[in-house]
Amino acid sequence: MASPAQCPHCEQTTDFDHAEPGGVADCPACDQSFLLPVNGEHAEPEAKPVGLALGEPLHLPNREATEDNHSRDVRLSTTGLLAGALTLVFYFGLVMPLGDSYFGQLFGARGWVPYAISYLAIWCGVLLAAKYLRLRRRLGVLELDLLPHELSEEINPENVQGFIDYLSRLPGAFSRDFLFQRIRRALDHFQARANVAETVDQLRLDAERDENIVDSSYTMLRVFIWAIPILGFIGTVLGIGASVGGFSESVSAASNLDVMKDAIGVVTSGLGIAFDTTLLALVMSIFIMVPTSSLQKTEEDYLGRVDDYCQRYLVSRLGDGASGKHSSRDEAQLDAAANRLADRVLLALDQRLSGSD
Repeated sequence: MASPAQCPHCEQTTDFDHAEPGGVADCPACDQSFLLPVNGEHAEPEAKPVGLALGEPLHLPNREATEDNHSRDVRLSTTGLLAGALTLVFYFGLVMPLGDSYFGQLFGARGWVPYAISYLAIWCGVLLAAKYLRLRRRLGVLELDLLPHELSEEINPENVQGFIDYLSRLPGAFSRDFLFQRIRRALDHFQARANVAETVDQLRLDAERDENIVDSSYTMLRVFIWAIPILGFIGTVLGIGASVGGFSESVSAASNLDVMKDAIGVVTSGLGIAFDTTLLALVMSIFIMVPTSSLQKTEEDYLGRVDDYCQRYLVSRLGDGASGKHSSRDEAQLDAAANRLADRVLLALDQRLSGSD
């Protein structure tokens, strides 16, 4: 009579015609040996880590801050309002009192373009200052021990919850840090999957995502660095257009050579004023471009230090115990098979001795 059984290794169900319940059978699919179920019991498949099905999204608890990438970057609305206030302070406190000087004329008597350039330049400065302060705090987190050795030297599926609880008790400001979020997500994934290789892959994906977040956080700064020189050229074009238009009117109304000379003088002075806007824009863009490039390089170096921290203090301590679990289960199966075989040999000997009597 066929005895259907499920292989605990590959979970393939097979009908074994010449095998008795409780005996050892070889799976034709994976060529592994296992014990057939006894008295209608079903063979228990090999224990698998508690986790989610392949392809199913992984929902991590208490990860609202992680999903909000804006919480890890400087808000444009807040910095824009602050830049507007600082622009007013700059003009009322510095430009207007120096209105008769070249500095005051450069920022306050060249049309609307210098006002726009000043606002964008101050906005860039506020963004850079805010990003620098946030980066300093993140660099300080690298000096902390987020995975205390007092909890355990090895991080395995049995004690990973203790490390997660420890991170959860840290102040809320840490939840917006790249290092904290990367470690927390890795521990949550390791708890769900209990697999070191998958956790390392998760860390790699998080590293790539963090690099994209840092790179995208400089998008508006790049736009401002591009827009400020364009505004300068726009001011120059407007100034040249106004000068040429005034010169045409003066020439058409001129009655003698002296009037034409005065008109030419007005045009040349107007061209000087027009080119001042380009000068202002180019100087401002240089003052913004240098610290922006420097700060971006510093942030990229910081992400490299985060990768090194995760490798040294997290990945090197992970242990899923897969080999130990497999070996202990194989030993248990061999012991059970040997015991059953010994029982059947003794039973056969008893029957033979009883028959000879």
